[in-house]
Amino acid sequence: MPADTNQFTPSSISVNPSELSLSQLQSLTNIDDIQEYLRLLDLEENQVDVDLDALLDKRTYLETELDKLEALRPQLGTLHSKSADLVKIINTTSKVAERISAQVRQLDLEQSRVQQSIKQVEDVQELKSCINGIYNAMQKRDYETAAVHVHRTSTMDEKILTGKFAEVAIPTGEHPDIPQKLLHDSKETLYAIFSREFDAAVQARNESEISRFFRLFPLIGRETEGLDKYSNFVCGIIAGRSQANLAADASDAKFYAETIKKLFENIAIIINQHQPVVETHYGPGKMIRVIERLQEGCDKQSRIILNSFIDERHVQRKISDIKASNNTARLSFASQRSNQAKENDNAPDPREIDAILVELATISQNTHLYFQFIRSKVKSELDLLKTEKTDTSFDVDEPFNSSGLCKQLRELMEDYLLIEVFYLRRSMKKAMTIDEYDESHRTSSCVDDVFFVLNRCIQRAIVTSDVDVISSFANSVNHYLETDYTSVIQKRLSTLFTSNDAEDARIRFMILLNNLDMSCIYFQRLSTELQQDTLSSLTSIVTEEDIEKIRALLAWLEDSATGKFGQILESGLDQLFGQTIKPRIRPLLQEAYRDVKYVLEEEEYHELEANDFFGRRFVNGFNNLQQLYKTRFTDNNYNHIMTLIMDSTINMLEKTISATKFNQASLGALRFDKDLRAVLNYFTRNVQGPVRDKFTRLSQISMLLNLEVLSEINDYWGSSSGVTWRLTVAEVRKVLGLRIDFNQEEVANLKL
Repeated sequence: MPADTNQFTPSSISVNPSELSLSQLQSLTNIDDIQEYLRLLDLEENQVDVDLDALLDKRTYLETELDKLEALRPQLGTLHSKSADLVKIINTTSKVAERISAQVRQLDLEQSRVQQSIKQVEDVQELKSCINGIYNAMQKRDYETAAVHVHRTSTMDEKILTGKFAEVAIPTGEHPDIPQKLLHDSKETLYAIFSREFDAAVQARNESEISRFFRLFPLIGRETEGLDKYSNFVCGIIAGRSQANLAADASDAKFYAETIKKLFENIAIIINQHQPVVETHYGPGKMIRVIERLQEGCDKQSRIILNSFIDERHVQRKISDIKASNNTARLSFASQRSNQAKENDNAPDPREIDAILVELATISQNTHLYFQFIRSKVKSELDLLKTEKTDTSFDVDEPFNSSGLCKQLRELMEDYLLIEVFYLRRSMKKAMTIDEYDESHRTSSCVDDVFFVLNRCIQRAIVTSDVDVISSFANSVNHYLETDYTSVIQKRLSTLFTSNDAEDARIRFMILLNNLDMSCIYFQRLSTELQQDTLSSLTSIVTEEDIEKIRALLAWLEDSATGKFGQILESGLDQLFGQTIKPRIRPLLQEAYRDVKYVLEEEEYHELEANDFFGRRFVNGFNNLQQLYKTRFTDNNYNHIMTLIMDSTINMLEKTISATKFNQASLGALRFDKDLRAVLNYFTRNVQGPVRDKFTRLSQISMLLNLEVLSEINDYWGSSSGVTWRLTVAEVRKVLGLRIDFNQEEVANLKL
């Protein structure tokens, strides 16, 4: 049988009794539930009583408020009646106001149409007056007035010019055409007159008339034509001056560089002088068109100048000779022989091409300076247009990158690079061929000669102000320094020790190593000077970004070149040390240690202390060993060799000590410590660098040998001692085992 859905269980005790139906209450069977619900009903009944008492307490207040409302009933009735009357009045007034408003709107419309008609009549009258004024002024040759009238018509509404009323009201028997045709014919006539008069003024070099008619073109809507005519005029001035400059004596080494510089200066002067005039009469940004036309004129004149330069300086012939020379000789410095030292007779004279290179670099610099000036002027014009909220979609660089001058300059710079590289290589070849050594110098002549040429060539490349040229030439310098300079030195180094005269070969070997060392120094100095001095002259020509690129190129070239020099130099020094010096170190140490021992009696100790046999022999022997290198080597090379000698001496000393016995600290070990200090002091005087650090192992060996008792090692060993040990535990035990007065078993059992 299904369960009764109305049956309650104790779990439903939380339900509010007032929410239960009678049938649900009747279904309760559990006495506890019944009693609980009875209790809840009692509570609810009590709450209802409380609520009723509260309402009864408010009865007096409610009755008072109702009495007040009852007293207001007559007044509210009167207000209701008056409100109804007021609504009727407002409705009537609204209808009257709407009728009057419609009449006012109609009146406004009619008045507006009348005003429009009057305005149209006035505009047509003004148009007619302007047209009559144009013809009257033209008859009187008063072109300024005629142009002003034309300009006034251009400000009128197009509807006036094309309107039916104007077509009826303006034509006369003398001028029967419609206004549009009359104005068009007037503009064409005035343009023809202005053009004729402007051209005549240009022909007569009448500056006042030129200025007069130049100002009139924009008034008749012919701004572009006026700007073009003006541009042609100033281009003519530039062409005349340029041709006059080109007709002068071209014998000066920088004649063409100065001529093209004067061309650029004339253009700059004209732009600076005429820009305010153009802006005043044509508006902001209009000078850009003049600059474009000036650039076209500049292209023509610069082409004439540069072609004359190429012809007069025989540039193409020299390039052909250079290419022929490169193809036949290949300038292989590393394989040159005495019978090959004669230059190719067809190759250009380096002195001649040096002058051409200087002129080419100066031409490039002047051109880049000119382009920078023009860009700044165009940018200032574009900035003016931005303030006027006019379209400025104009690429500042495009007119110049595509100009004839820029293209021809790029071609010339390709020729420049070819000639400059030839000049560099030919000069280096000559320097290596005539290389001489003077005993008063520690290097041969080729170093100064090569770096004089390098300095001249790199400075000249930077003078071009062309980042691409500088980058390309830097790569060439890096390549040909290796093939034509360092490789020659490297080959000479490899063949010197085959000479029969060992002493002469050693000296020449040292000179070559000095050459490499000075090459590093010179290149670092050259790079620093170029970055500090030469680059500062480019700040007004190239951007800061380009200067940083050039600076990075110079730094890269310095690192690359000095790295190659340094690599060959280090290899050569190691070879010299290994073949001629290292074999002499062991005999010198053996001689210094002759009759020297460290197991001493007190009398022997005092005798050694008085005579210092080891110290005197060591100093004398090593002074003789290093004397030649001290007088012949550069400071860097001498220091490097002395460092190698020191390192080798330290290694040999360690091996010697490991086979020597010592007695108590106050005798043999103490004597060894003094001998070690003599060695340390000698190298400290003769070596620049961390000498004491190199002697750390020997110093720690001496400290171990000078322990009074074996247990004293605990004061020096361990993390709390403050000593950074370079010796291993096994090496410490081995050193302590050299003391004959220490118990060997105790040494072996030391806990380290």
